[in-house]
Amino acid sequence: MKRLLIVLLLAAVPLKGAAQWDTASHIMPTVAGGCLLAGGSMFTFVPQMKDVAVNLRDAVQADGHRKLHFDDYVQYLPAIATPALKLCGLESRHSWDRLVLLEGGSYLLGFVVVEGAKHIFDVERPDGSAYNSFPSGHTFTAFCGAEVLRREYGEEYPWLAVAGYTVAVVIGAMRIYNNRHWLGDVLAGAGIGVLSTTAVYWINEKLEIRN
Repeated sequence: MKRLLIVLLLAAVPLKGAAQWDTASHIMPTVAGGCLLAGGSMFTFVPQMKDVAVNLRDAVQADGHRKLHFDDYVQYLPAIATPALKLCGLESRHSWDRLVLLEGGSYLLGFVVVEGAKHIFDVERPDGSAYNSFPSGHTFTAFCGAEVLRREYGEEYPWLAVAGYTVAVVIGAMRIYNNRHWLGDVLAGAGIGVLSTTAVYWINEKLEIRN
């Protein structure tokens, strides 16, 4: 229960701050990311909900299917897509130097949170291979990249945002399919990806206003 309270507190901090933000571009992703992180924490640390995650894992693994490992590589696709599109001449919301700082900062912040949580909570992977299951790093990587892609191109090219998030959802599903993560791990990883990107873009916006 202490673990759940810690994670819910981390989720509540950006949600509290969201009430003071004046743009929906920050409020909605913060609410969505906070809900994902809170839901992932509940499916991980609340016994009754953990049982749901276990039952899901058992159902998915019941047929003894062959594992697919394309998620190890495709997780980076949304992150690569934004600079690749800019290289191809599609104008993004921010300049090159700002984009590098925003995307790099989003990944750095989220990576610290993900790795810290893995070491703090020591949740066993569903395949029993290690005790670093919560949250899912692959899912974080995919959702962080998808949120950057949405923010840079989503307003003018909504289909790019849809494509990025579709890839991210597939990556999360594959982590469960390959028996590498529980449902809660995937939801939490997705939430951290969205929240870390939102936080970095919000900081950038505040700095731009002051300048």
